Amino acid sequence: MLKDIVDSVAEALSESGVDEVYSAFDAIPIDNKSKSFFTTVGISAFESSVPIYTYFMIYLPFKAELEINVTAPKNISMEQLYNYYDEKIQPVVHRLEGLSCSVKKLSLRYDTNVQRLVLCARLSASGMTKFERSSL
Repeated sequence: MLKDIVDSVAEALSESGVDEVYSAFDAIPIDNKSKSFFTTVGISAFESSVPIYTYFMIYLPFKAELEINVTAPKNISMEQLYNYYDEKIQPVVHRLEGLSCSVKKLSLRYDTNVQRLVLCARLSASGMTKFERSSL
């Protein structure tokens, strides 16, 4: 279920024109990722509620903490990185289908491992997944 949530967010970003979107669950080394902007989507916390049963379906409400990290190319200013997030990422997050998201924390750090700026957005997300009931 966690991978499905991450994949759906990554897919929405890719479909909206954000280049180089990766799941936090992939095993691609950072050296093989883009030298331009690239975005990584992950989940740092997850909580599900009591399922809701209907005759044919099971609905499972959940809350998650999404992490979207945008790594900038070298020699990009903080302002350019924030503008990239505002123009490319934020509009997609606000219209994610099936999820209600709000920004919990937005921070910027310099990653000494890759020698690049990284914008870290932590989002509170809530939604509901549904499963078809088995005929047992």
